[in-house]
Amino acid sequence: MAVTGFCGHRNLHHLELRLLPSADLFAATPGALRIRISNRQRYVPLYLLQVGIGEDKVIVPTLAAGGSEVIDMALTMERRGMQPAPKIQVLSCFPVNFFVRSFDYDPARTLLVYPRPLPTPLPMNQDARGFAREEQITMPGGDGDLRSIEDYRPGDSPRAIHWKLSARHDVLKTKLLNRQAAATRVINPEQFDGPLEERLGRCAYLVNRCLQQQCAVGLVIGAKRIAPGLGRSHQVRLLKELALYE
Repeated sequence: MAVTGFCGHRNLHHLELRLLPSADLFAATPGALRIRISNRQRYVPLYLLQVGIGEDKVIVPTLAAGGSEVIDMALTMERRGMQPAPKIQVLSCFPVNFFVRSFDYDPARTLLVYPRPLPTPLPMNQDARGFAREEQITMPGGDGDLRSIEDYRPGDSPRAIHWKLSARHDVLKTKLLNRQAAATRVINPEQFDGPLEERLGRCAYLVNRCLQQQCAVGLVIGAKRIAPGLGRSHQVRLLKELALYE
């Protein structure tokens, strides 16, 4: 029994856990927490590990000496904002199931939780307060209204060449046209009725939906105004503002 207890203790004593960047977490929405578990022993593998958060359990049958494994644990955070990371329980029934060793790992970290997205129609028009604005801008392109005629430059599309005018001037001429850019939107929690959490959730939904459709989106929240933009970093910025708004 002494040998069994020693083996069970050693099986957990050299285990290291670390939180990794995970997918976005939204309040009251099933998500995941990514964890790296590492065996700090150089020569001895670890066996029969169970990692758990609440009711979710993940079994790691074996962990090679000096090796590591990344696992995703199901996680649902109830509230938005900066929330403490949950404690993680690690158990091992090695070498026999009669003895179970365990310890709790406290990450001592906070997680940024975004508002729970609430489906809502995409606003189309600007109201008197300037919310939910749809903007149309023009930019150089290959369709739309004629803007100007210029000399051909390497790289110009052959479709843009004005052949009749080129023949008249004995030099290639290119048509420059204006085209309508994709609509941009500016949203604001104040445009919606209802409790604050519900309004923030609608904004979070619209941010995600607009960017999925490659529609630039901006945000007016409190005294802060963020210009419309695209891309992952812009999405994170908008969602963070919504998550931390008081």
